[in-house]
Order: sequence, then C-alpha cells, then structure tokens
Amino acid sequence: MRSLVLALVTLFVAACGGAKSHVRPQDLAGTWDSAACEAVPNGDGTSNYLQRHFQLTESAWTLHLDVFGDAGCQTKLFTARVVGPYSLGQDSEKVPGATEGNFAFGERYLTAHVQPLADVFTQTGCGSGAWTVGVEQPVPGACLSFKPLDSCGTDHDVVKVEGSQLFFGQRPADNDMCAPAKRPQTLASHPVVKH
Repeated sequence: MRSLVLALVTLFVAACGGAKSHVRPQDLAGTWDSAACEAVPNGDGTSNYLQRHFQLTESAWTLHLDVFGDAGCQTKLFTARVVGPYSLGQDSEKVPGATEGNFAFGERYLTAHVQPLADVFTQTGCGSGAWTVGVEQPVPGACLSFKPLDSCGTDHDVVKVEGSQLFFGQRPADNDMCAPAKRPQTLASHPVVKH
C-alpha cells in the first residue's frame, strides 16, 4: 500500500510538472531597483559604482544604469538607458533555479553628467556629435565598453527570482554576452529589488 501511495504521488508530481524553477515573464513584470550603491570590480584593482533601475513588462525591458565616481553613489558620471524586447528560454543547465533570457538592445542612450566625461564622449566619437552635460544622445555605435548594436544586439543572460529579489547573471570581465556561448554561468552577487 505504501509503495502504491508513493507511486501515485510521483505520478501526480510528474503530471503537474514537479517543482519548476522556470522564471516566467509575469514574474519579471514590474519595477526593480538596486538596493544600494553597487561596487563592481574592474579587474585592475579599481571599481565602478552603480545603481540599476529596471522597468520590465512581460515582453520588454528598460534599464537606467547610473554610474558614479564614488563609493557612496553621490557623484553621478553618466547614465546609460537601454530599451528593447526580451524573451525567456529554458531553465539554465548551469545556474540552479535560473532561466535563460535574451535581452535585446532595441535602443541605447547615454547622458554625461560631468563635463570631463562629455568631452571624452565627444573626442571618442560616441553618439552623433558634441556632447552637452545632462543631454541624452542615442548611441548605436561603439562607446566605452559598449559594442555597436549591429554587432551585439542582445545580451544572453540568466535570471532568477527569489521573493522580491531579481538576480541577473554575473557579467564577464570583458562585458561580452553577445553570443549564447557567453551566457553567464553564475549569478551576480547584487540583486535588484522589486518595488
């Protein structure tokens, strides 16, 4: 009798799909923000400091990435704004509880918040002309660590939701997630929090 009950429970769980870690688009829908100022190592002993602000629907994403010059996130250097569609795929085979996601770069914009950076953007050919502090410009081509949209139009990532926290994959040191083979194999340590 006991083995019959175990067999029935096993069949029921299998028929209902069992425990799934698959993240669904409705799980991502909403506003997600960095909980605090995030330090991201550069690999040369220095760090970038940033705050991420995501707005996700069931099919599109917008990221406002604010980069700061200090650990307290008080001196804003620039803002990157990325807009595009996304799709979720299969559960990750390498990251437990995560799902593969492809986040397309439909549009990308930068805003310089300090004159020295506006000057660097102008001198390096970012955007479509001279930069003015506080004025957003579209940046479809290469700029800073951003690759041109026509050669890297999608980040191949992983996502995991734990309660009110959303984890993305750990970005590689070269910031290249342009191909499925570049998909992260671990989660980033800093989640964004749903509001």
